[in-house]
Amino acid sequence: MYADMICDVMPPIPEDSGGNGSNPDGTGSDNGEEAEANIEQLMVSMLEERDKLQEKLRETEDTLHSSQDKLVEVEKERDVLLRQLSLNAPQNTISISINGN
Repeated sequence: MYADMICDVMPPIPEDSGGNGSNPDGTGSDNGEEAEANIEQLMVSMLEERDKLQEKLRETEDTLHSSQDKLVEVEKERDVLLRQLSLNAPQNTISISINGN
């Protein structure tokens, strides 16, 4: 999954036959501007992905806290039910009668 995200946000590498980034007429190139635009787009994509991950983290933390609260409630209910069971369960007592013999 992570490798897929990298492929989605990485800018394409331009193929340059000049090798030095200049046009054949020697006037320079827009490669610097393209590279800057690509880097800017990459940064925007990274920030958007970070925001999505932070939102998912917040949702997961909320779910965890809700689950922990529910667990505490269920444990309390279990303890109450166990106490009631122990108080209301028939007590099996063994009485030993000893004859005079």
